Amino acid sequence: MAKQPKSRKSASRPRDALLAGPALRIVALRVGAAAALIAAAGGLYLWRGRPVEVARERPAAVAEAPASPGPLAALTLPAPEPETAPAPEPPRREASVEPAKPMSNALRAAFDSWLMAAYAKCWKAPKTLPEGEAYLPKVRVAFKEGGELASPPRLVNPPSDPAWKPHAEAALKAVKGCDPLHVPDKYAEYYPSWKSRTVYFDPTRN
Repeated sequence: MAKQPKSRKSASRPRDALLAGPALRIVALRVGAAAALIAAAGGLYLWRGRPVEVARERPAAVAEAPASPGPLAALTLPAPEPETAPAPEPPRREASVEPAKPMSNALRAAFDSWLMAAYAKCWKAPKTLPEGEAYLPKVRVAFKEGGELASPPRLVNPPSDPAWKPHAEAALKAVKGCDPLHVPDKYAEYYPSWKSRTVYFDPTRN
């Protein structure tokens, strides 16, 4: 039996199948590429949008994280002591200072008389008196409270006539020679009145 020739329709099927295979592959590749681009675009969108979200959430994260200690934070300062009210000071008692009693004129005259009599015991004036007007040495004396000299005696009126100079020197020697004086107790409380006195030496009465 002779073979019948294949129809043109059946012969064109393998050819169409061969042509359809590459076309489908191209379409699939295009679809896959498009899907890959879409996925990449979506990933890029998500990647670009994520920093914004992180930036928005960062303050909360920073607020919750403990702050790193700086160089001064490592120092531990002592806690300040609680302030306490100062204790009230006891009332001060002011010392009662009584004013010095002034010496009466009669008492002052009595003191000066006693003072001159005390120095007269130590006074050795020259026996001869120069001619002319008499000279009376005046010596300024400063006392301590116990009767000692507080400073060297000072001649208030140095003589203009050299002939009277020995008499002036004798008055100064008398004051120094009687130091210290033993002041009577009745004059002790009046010390401010006699702590500085001027003593007159009269050579005519020596």
